[in-house]
Amino acid sequence: MLVVVLVLVVVLALLAGVHYYVWRRLVRDVTVRGGAARRTGTAAIVVLPLLSFAALSAGRAGTPFVLQQILAWPGFLWLALLLYVVLFLLVGELVRPLLLRALNRRATVQEPATETPA
Repeated sequence: MLVVVLVLVVVLALLAGVHYYVWRRLVRDVTVRGGAARRTGTAAIVVLPLLSFAALSAGRAGTPFVLQQILAWPGFLWLALLLYVVLFLLVGELVRPLLLRALNRRATVQEPATETPA
């Protein structure tokens, strides 16, 4: 029983960490504090994992089948989409230093030499 609880805590911590990372990269880093886009993104990043957890636990809890169907499509769809979003973000994290280095190099090459008038 202790092992099951420990695994559940680790899985929930991993999911919380992944959702925080997605929120940080897709919401916090690209929106203005207090804006409508940030509030909407934050609400989505809170509601979608709750729907996923509800979809996963609804079948085991013995809820009516209609409720299971209502919870299942957004919950499981979010889990699949979350996998792809995290994979794309991780690939982006690997490519980001290379792109920044190339952009900095391009900016220094294209920067014209300024001469001071005598």
